[in-house]
This record gives sequence, C-alpha cells and structure tokens, in this order.
Amino acid sequence: MKGEEEIKKICGEVIEKIRPDERERNKVKTVTDFIIAKINKKASEMGIEAHAISVGSTARNTWVSGEADIDIFIMFPADLPEEYLKEKGLALAKSISEKYEERYASHPYIHAYFYDAEGTEHEADIVPCFSVIDASRLKSAVDRTPFHNEYIVKRISGLEDEVLLLKQFLKSAGIYGSEQRRKGFSGYLCELLILRYSTFAELLRNASRWKYGERIDIEGRGKYKGEGKDPLIVIDPVDPKRNVAAAVSLDSFCRLIDAARDFLACPDASYFSTAEKKEMNKAEFIKLVKERGTEFVMVLFDAPDVVEDILFPQLRKAEASIARLIERNGFRIYRSDVSVEGDKAFFIFEFLVWNLPKVKKHIGPPVTSRYHSEQFKSKYASQQSLRIENGRYVVEIKRKHTNVVELLRNELRSCSLGKHVSESIDRGYEILKNEEIRFFEGIGAFFRHYFGFD
Repeated sequence: MKGEEEIKKICGEVIEKIRPDERERNKVKTVTDFIIAKINKKASEMGIEAHAISVGSTARNTWVSGEADIDIFIMFPADLPEEYLKEKGLALAKSISEKYEERYASHPYIHAYFYDAEGTEHEADIVPCFSVIDASRLKSAVDRTPFHNEYIVKRISGLEDEVLLLKQFLKSAGIYGSEQRRKGFSGYLCELLILRYSTFAELLRNASRWKYGERIDIEGRGKYKGEGKDPLIVIDPVDPKRNVAAAVSLDSFCRLIDAARDFLACPDASYFSTAEKKEMNKAEFIKLVKERGTEFVMVLFDAPDVVEDILFPQLRKAEASIARLIERNGFRIYRSDVSVEGDKAFFIFEFLVWNLPKVKKHIGPPVTSRYHSEQFKSKYASQQSLRIENGRYVVEIKRKHTNVVELLRNELRSCSLGKHVSESIDRGYEILKNEEIRFFEGIGAFFRHYFGFD
C-alpha cells in the first residue's frame, strides 16, 4: 500500500508541472480557431471545396505543457483526384501564413508558424486529406487521422492526466515518438494504452509483465496478421488490419518494460525528468576510449536534404551494408550506430579488431573433391604456402587491406548506401578515428547516450 501511495503522490506532483494551465489552453485554442477560420475563409475565396478541422493532442487536451503541436487537417471531398488535393491543398495552406516550410509524409504538407496576441510563436502542421466515409476506404495514410481523432475525443474525457503522465515517462526514457530516428511510442498509441488500462500506474503494472508479441485489441475486432514480427501489437480500433505499435522497435518495447519495473520497485520523480543533461566533451570521450581499449571510426558527411523518416532507414541499411564489408575483410565490430546532428550525418563504428597482419589464410576445398581441389591447386600452384590442413587445401595470401580506415577509404562506395546517402557521400566524406573525431554541436549528446549516461 505504501508503494501505491508513493506512486500516487509522485504522479500528482508531476501532473501539476506538466498539465497545461487554463491560460495556455486558451492561447492554443485561440490560435487553432484562428487558423481554421482563416483556412475556411481562404477556401471560400479561392473557390475550393474544403474545410479545416483540428486533430491530434491539442484537439484532445493530451499535450504536455509547453509542447503543443497544433495539427490542422484540410478535408477535401473523397471523389477528387489526388493531384487536385496536392495542388489546391498546398496552395490553400501556404496562403494563410507568411512563414512556412513544405514537408512530406504520404504526400506534401505545410509546417507553418503563427503568432498570438502576445507575440508568442506557435507551430502548426497543415495537412490536406480526403474526407473518406470510413477508414477502410483510405486514399492516403493521413486520411485515417480524423477517425483517430473522433475515436479518442469520444472516450478520453477524464483520462487526460494519465496520458500526460505516460507521455512524460516515455520522454524521460527516450522512447516517445514514432519517427524513424526514435522508433518509440506515438501520441495516439499512448492514448490507446491509457484507454485500455485506465490509469498510468495500471499500464506500468501490465507493461512490467509484457512478453514479446503482446497483443492489445480494445474493440476485439482485430484482423492484423503480423504476429511474430512485432514485439507489441495494438490493434487500431478504426482500422482493425493495422498495428498502431508497428513503429515500436524491440529495444523501445523492452526499455518501457525495464523502466516500468524499476519505477514500480522504487518510485521516484526522476523517471519523469526531461532536463537536458550536460553534453560529453572531447576530453571525456578520449578518456573513455582509452579506458575501453577500442577504436572508434566515424564516417562523416553532409546530411541529405530529406525528412528524417526517409533518411534514417537509409542510414541504417547503409550501416548494415558497411558492417558486412568490414566483417568480410576480417575486422571485428563491437558496436555501431548512426545519427544526424545539425547539418551532418555519420556512421560510428567501435572496433575490437581494426588492424590485421598482411598475411591471410585462404581455405580451399576438401582434397577428396577432385574437380574443385584441382582447380584450387592449379590457381595457387606457385604459392609456396600451399598445404593441406584438416583434409583441405590451404594457402596463405596477401591481405588487400590491413587496417579498417584504409578499407573504408577504398571500398566504402561499393556498399549499398541508398540513393540520398550515396549522393551525399559522392560529394565528399571524411573518415575520422578516435582523437580525430570532431565535436560539433550535438555530438556530445550522441556519445553521452551511446555510453549509457542518459
């Protein structure tokens, strides 16, 4: 009982800090209403049959104080062609703000900036979509969002604080957000988990017992058939064939389980802290590298100008391809990772073996396999080292690359790097090791996380 009281006390204190007050809610609502009215007015003036609605956390009162993400969807009739939606939707979105960026999800949208009466800046995503009859008749992935909004709005009343606690807990653990960089829990997924378990504490109690392949189906109508490939399955109540938790990686899934167990065992407000930690500096990095006795090699290049949800899958596929090249040549990787910090992207490899001798043992076929052994022996007949070991021909040959930096400088472009990464590397890249690694903005935070100090 004491543990439950302590959890309740901590959660109450946290909520008072992260729940938006009435003034903040009114400011966000005023800006949201202004954007919607402006879009509807402009649509009428431009002769466009469309109207705007508010969706997402600000429409459902489930945003953490200071982190309001205003999402406005422009609803177009479903019988219109997609090209019309892209052209007119973007034109309409751009017409209502002087400051905006064009971004891309399943199709282009606008990230715009607005100011309230006090001059405070507010950011808003303005997304054109089709007003389909139901979620089974989608013309694009974003068409599903208004149905999500309707489902949550009807059910979340009275549970908003529980959602805020879960979001803050996940933020502190570094697993909030479904983007490819993080592969964590989306806001919508958080809301569904609270709808399923009613309270944040009850969710943690259940999460602490989760097994791989945990399945949650609030409506009991799930038709998703991806069992075995996803660590967590949460059936979308508005689209029973979809797993809302598909973006959650195995590591993010396990980090929630681990954090839930630790918090329940020893409740503490630090599990909700998102205070920025001091970045690791270069001297601290070098000291750690020397203590570990490993070698760090960074492949550094300009970050391709594409959204992160396109870039990060490419970076990870390229990382895997480079790792295969490295291992094929006899070097041994301890760990590797990728990141984008500012305008730079990089691969980082930590090595157990980064230098090799000039000589390499090349194992041939069994002597008893006459055809293949004769081919092998003919090819290497001039080699004095040709011998038989364990029933096979063996020959010593000269290793092409004796250190990993040389290998990467000569053969990096032979790897499968992906379109955007390849184009950027073709324009130039650097290979840096240990002391040569530059500490530009963000790299200290990356290494702090890499070494487990977060």
